[in-house]
Amino acid sequence: MDADELETDVDKVAIAPSLGPELRRRRKAAGLTMKELAAECGLSQPFLSQIENSHAMPSLFALHKVAQALDTTTVALLEPNYSALTLVRQGEGERFVLADGATVRFLTPGEGHRLEANETTAAPGVAMSHKIVHAGQELVSVIEGQVTVHLDGQEPIVLEPGDTLSYPATTPHRWSSGELGARFLMVSSPPSF
Repeated sequence: MDADELETDVDKVAIAPSLGPELRRRRKAAGLTMKELAAECGLSQPFLSQIENSHAMPSLFALHKVAQALDTTTVALLEPNYSALTLVRQGEGERFVLADGATVRFLTPGEGHRLEANETTAAPGVAMSHKIVHAGQELVSVIEGQVTVHLDGQEPIVLEPGDTLSYPATTPHRWSSGELGARFLMVSSPPSF
């Protein structure tokens, strides 16, 4: 099993039981076998079986690959009940580990939204190892600290508090935090996570 497949810093007991049945439901609705889904998202078939049976919790990036293969979002897999109105107050919202020293808080739970907003908090010097590619447009707005956005074909773009960058999400992208860490919003349309 790839180290990127397994998430170790989340409450597996609370999340894995709801994720497994939702993943199975969506896989079957898409008419995919577990082997076909594994090939589509680049994860092992035994690992997908563990997720569906609520015995494992994938990393956020692995879950993102699964969501893309199923033509849905990570949030929709984790919180399948849609509500047109959502309110996430300060200190609330599901939090997940992105990397050592970085967490993401989902601000638009459920599915059916036309956009998705997530708040990321990163310790100093955190660099995402994976570049992400997905449909639509993405926006990064820095609240605290410093974030450098790395877009294929571009020089790194350094963002300070109050700075906002928008770019096509089809461009491979990743971010890294500055020496003081960072807190920033990532908004995607359509939703990708």
